[in-house]
Amino acid sequence: MNTVTGNLVIRIGFALLFIWGGLEKFIEGFLGGVGLQNMADFLKQSGLAFLGDTGTYALGTILALLELVAGILVLANKQAMYAYAFLAFIMFMALVLVHIPSGNWMNIMIHIALTTTLSGLAINEKQKATLS
Repeated sequence: MNTVTGNLVIRIGFALLFIWGGLEKFIEGFLGGVGLQNMADFLKQSGLAFLGDTGTYALGTILALLELVAGILVLANKQAMYAYAFLAFIMFMALVLVHIPSGNWMNIMIHIALTTTLSGLAINEKQKATLS
Protein backbone atom coordinates (compact mmCIF):
# COMPACT_ATOMS: atom_id res chain seq x y z
CA MET A 1 0.00 0.00 0.00
CA ASN A 2 1.47 3.38 -0.92
CA THR A 3 1.34 6.65 1.02
CA VAL A 4 -1.55 8.05 -1.03
CA THR A 5 -3.72 5.02 -0.27
CA GLY A 6 -2.79 5.12 3.41
CA ASN A 7 -3.65 8.81 3.61
CA LEU A 8 -6.99 8.17 1.92
CA VAL A 9 -7.85 5.50 4.50
CA ILE A 10 -6.96 7.92 7.32
CA ARG A 11 -9.04 10.71 5.74
CA ILE A 12 -12.06 8.44 5.26
CA GLY A 13 -11.89 7.26 8.88
CA PHE A 14 -11.66 10.76 10.33
CA ALA A 15 -14.21 12.15 7.89
CA LEU A 16 -16.79 9.54 8.84
CA LEU A 17 -16.18 10.15 12.53
CA PHE A 18 -16.71 13.90 12.28
CA ILE A 19 -19.45 13.94 9.64
CA TRP A 20 -21.33 11.54 11.91
CA GLY A 21 -20.51 13.73 14.93
CA GLY A 22 -21.84 16.84 13.21
CA LEU A 23 -25.02 15.13 12.01
CA GLU A 24 -25.77 13.57 15.38
CA LYS A 25 -25.59 16.99 17.00
CA PHE A 26 -28.13 18.33 14.52
CA ILE A 27 -30.61 15.46 14.49
CA GLU A 28 -31.75 13.99 17.80
CA GLY A 29 -31.95 10.20 17.58
CA PHE A 30 -30.20 9.97 14.20
CA LEU A 31 -27.16 7.69 14.59
CA GLY A 32 -27.50 8.06 18.35
CA GLY A 33 -27.71 11.83 18.03
CA VAL A 34 -28.22 14.21 20.91
CA GLY A 35 -29.81 17.04 18.91
CA LEU A 36 -29.21 20.76 19.13
CA GLN A 37 -31.35 21.43 22.20
CA ASN A 38 -29.54 18.76 24.24
CA MET A 39 -26.24 20.13 22.95
CA ALA A 40 -27.25 23.64 24.09
CA ASP A 41 -28.31 22.29 27.49
CA PHE A 42 -24.95 20.54 27.83
CA LEU A 43 -23.07 23.72 26.95
CA LYS A 44 -25.02 25.58 29.65
CA GLN A 45 -24.07 22.91 32.21
CA SER A 46 -20.42 23.11 31.11
CA GLY A 47 -20.04 26.67 32.36
CA LEU A 48 -21.44 28.58 29.40
CA ALA A 49 -24.79 29.48 30.99
CA PHE A 50 -23.79 33.17 30.79
CA LEU A 51 -24.51 32.92 27.03
CA GLY A 52 -28.19 32.33 27.78
CA ASP A 53 -30.52 29.96 25.98
CA THR A 54 -30.14 31.63 22.59
CA GLY A 55 -26.35 31.89 22.88
CA THR A 56 -25.77 28.26 23.84
CA TYR A 57 -28.16 27.11 21.10
CA ALA A 58 -26.31 29.26 18.55
CA LEU A 59 -22.93 28.01 19.78
CA GLY A 60 -24.11 24.38 19.59
CA THR A 61 -25.34 24.99 16.04
CA ILE A 62 -22.04 26.58 15.01
CA LEU A 63 -19.99 23.75 16.57
CA ALA A 64 -22.13 21.07 14.91
CA LEU A 65 -21.93 22.81 11.54
CA LEU A 66 -18.17 23.33 11.75
CA GLU A 67 -17.62 19.71 12.78
CA LEU A 68 -19.70 18.54 9.83
CA VAL A 69 -17.98 20.88 7.35
CA ALA A 70 -14.50 20.01 8.66
CA GLY A 71 -15.31 16.31 8.23
CA ILE A 72 -16.39 16.93 4.64
CA LEU A 73 -13.22 18.97 3.98
CA VAL A 74 -11.05 16.15 5.35
CA LEU A 75 -12.82 13.65 3.09
CA ALA A 76 -12.40 15.94 0.06
CA ASN A 77 -8.78 16.74 1.04
CA LYS A 78 -9.54 20.46 0.82
CA GLN A 79 -8.21 23.00 3.32
CA ALA A 80 -6.96 19.94 5.22
CA MET A 81 -4.58 21.82 7.52
CA TYR A 82 -7.39 24.05 8.80
CA ALA A 83 -9.85 21.17 9.04
CA TYR A 84 -7.41 19.00 11.01
CA ALA A 85 -6.45 21.90 13.28
CA PHE A 86 -10.08 22.76 13.98
CA LEU A 87 -10.95 19.14 14.72
CA ALA A 88 -7.92 18.85 17.03
CA PHE A 89 -9.21 21.91 18.90
CA ILE A 90 -12.70 20.39 19.16
CA MET A 91 -11.23 17.15 20.54
CA PHE A 92 -9.10 19.10 23.02
CA MET A 93 -12.13 21.04 24.24
CA ALA A 94 -14.14 17.80 24.55
CA LEU A 95 -11.26 16.35 26.55
CA VAL A 96 -11.09 19.32 28.92
CA LEU A 97 -14.81 20.08 29.26
CA VAL A 98 -16.30 16.58 29.16
CA HIS A 99 -13.96 13.65 29.50
CA ILE A 100 -11.45 14.73 32.15
CA PRO A 101 -14.25 15.92 34.48
CA SER A 102 -16.11 12.62 33.91
CA GLY A 103 -13.10 10.61 35.05
CA ASN A 104 -13.73 8.04 32.29
CA TRP A 105 -10.13 7.10 31.55
CA MET A 106 -10.92 5.23 28.33
CA ASN A 107 -12.60 8.32 26.84
CA ILE A 108 -9.77 10.51 28.15
CA MET A 109 -7.17 8.33 26.41
CA ILE A 110 -9.19 8.19 23.17
CA HIS A 111 -9.49 11.98 23.10
CA ILE A 112 -5.79 12.43 23.85
CA ALA A 113 -5.04 10.14 20.90
CA LEU A 114 -7.48 12.00 18.64
CA THR A 115 -6.16 15.43 19.68
CA THR A 116 -2.52 14.54 19.14
CA THR A 117 -3.12 12.65 15.88
CA LEU A 118 -5.21 15.45 14.38
CA SER A 119 -2.63 18.01 15.54
CA GLY A 120 0.12 15.98 13.87
CA LEU A 121 -1.88 15.77 10.64
CA ALA A 122 -2.41 19.54 10.70
CA ILE A 123 1.34 20.08 11.19
CA ASN A 124 2.10 17.70 8.31
CA GLU A 125 -0.31 19.59 6.03
CA LYS A 126 1.29 22.91 7.02
CA GLN A 127 4.75 21.52 6.22
CA LYS A 128 3.54 20.19 2.86
CA ALA A 129 2.14 23.61 1.99
CA THR A 130 5.41 25.28 3.00
CA LEU A 131 7.44 22.94 0.78
CA SER A 132 5.21 23.49 -2.26
